[in-house]
Amino acid sequence: MSKNERRITALAVAVGLCLAPAASWADEAKAEAPKGLWERETLTGDWGGLRSGLEDRGVKVNAAYTAEALGNAAGGIKRRAVGNALLQVDVDADLEQAVGWKGGAFHVTGLHIQGRQLSANFIGNLIPVRDIEAAPSTRLFSLWLQQSVLDDKVSLRFGQLPMQEEFFNSAVAANLINSAFGWPPSFAANLPSGGGGYPLSNLGARLKVQATDRLAVQAGLFTGNVAPGTNAGGDAQKRNRSGTDYNADEPPMWMGEMQYGLNQGKGAAGLPQMVKLGGWYYNGRATDQRWDISGVSLGSNAAGSAKTHRGNWALYGIYDGMLLREAGTDDLGLSGFFRVTALPEDRNQMPFYFDAGLSYKGPFEGRDDDVVALGFAFGRMSPALAARDADARRFGTATAPDHDYEAAVELSYRYQVTPWLTVVPDVQYVVHPGGGHHPAGELRQDHSRRHGAGPADGVQAVGSCGFRRRRLYLAGGTGRGVTTP
Repeated sequence: MSKNERRITALAVAVGLCLAPAASWADEAKAEAPKGLWERETLTGDWGGLRSGLEDRGVKVNAAYTAEALGNAAGGIKRRAVGNALLQVDVDADLEQAVGWKGGAFHVTGLHIQGRQLSANFIGNLIPVRDIEAAPSTRLFSLWLQQSVLDDKVSLRFGQLPMQEEFFNSAVAANLINSAFGWPPSFAANLPSGGGGYPLSNLGARLKVQATDRLAVQAGLFTGNVAPGTNAGGDAQKRNRSGTDYNADEPPMWMGEMQYGLNQGKGAAGLPQMVKLGGWYYNGRATDQRWDISGVSLGSNAAGSAKTHRGNWALYGIYDGMLLREAGTDDLGLSGFFRVTALPEDRNQMPFYFDAGLSYKGPFEGRDDDVVALGFAFGRMSPALAARDADARRFGTATAPDHDYEAAVELSYRYQVTPWLTVVPDVQYVVHPGGGHHPAGELRQDHSRRHGAGPADGVQAVGSCGFRRRRLYLAGGTGRGVTTP
């Protein structure tokens, strides 16, 4: 096989509509006269005063609907267009305001997922091109209580917690829609059942301490497997289709993160900067990527059960910051992000991953709410896994090339049509979908999978003001919050 034949590329393009986060209901309630459909901050307005009335009692009901069509125009497994959709409903309650529980807060998120998965069915890449891609289901995503003390400097959150909303967040990366820029593929590929990334979540608790204005530390304890057990195809989402199939009798996972931020307050003279350092430790068993329990290569027909290791771990770092600010503005200008993870090579199929990117808010005169973003993601496959591939060729059990890496480039533009409606053209190019490895029998006669996935056209509609990465843009990417249409 020639070097060119072994290079696999993929291109995916998506065009979307989404409803952006709404302004507070309180502001609507104070308006002297109701605004028209295209001027008001939310699609459905104040519901005859019900929305603002609920907010006065400490309760916020938010919803977001995203509908889109995406297509693989070249390469991958097969050229095909698909449609998918996500309805996300959030309820938040300030329990002090609602029932007098000082420092108390409540949150619940439900998801209704529809449509087909472009990456899983027609591209064959490890890193889905869309962060809402998932198996169709109606499920509980998060359900937690929080107690804050010492003027909210210390908070304890417990219940059903998506790890991606608590750790490894980047507000700048949230402007991109590839799943890589939310919960990192190195965690999704290596943790049991994908870890606590969308649409699955863990039982657990998170303690956060705001030590100073600049320094915060947080730690979390979670169930290590969000969907234990086995099923045909090994699909964790089908093992826990409702999001309520809890099993606390699983080895735990510990996470910790330190956050150091400069100029985080509104109106700060300097450019806002954030650095995060963190890691996790999984206390269960992790499968070796090359050897069985007797020291025989898993690439051999003589191999038995795979060797396992006690525990697994990861370290990570994140930079998120503004690089250039337009004079006389608070948030218009150029921002950047860089995120990197490292894991042991013997027990993880993707032990090294990084992504980086830039975004510019207000790229054109009169378009202050628009954002253009460019991102690059790269995941290197384990040398132990590549050695197993070489063993398989030597033993005559497979002819596929070695796993090496998967990468993706994305260019996105968010065009704010109204306060609640955004149009999002998006283009992606995926290199080596599947990490460069294509087992015999999976290749099409025309070898299209060797060439990757091509352009995809689509329409994305988010009904209600926000993105799935709820709390980050609040939060994009993992901490993002939505509001009702």
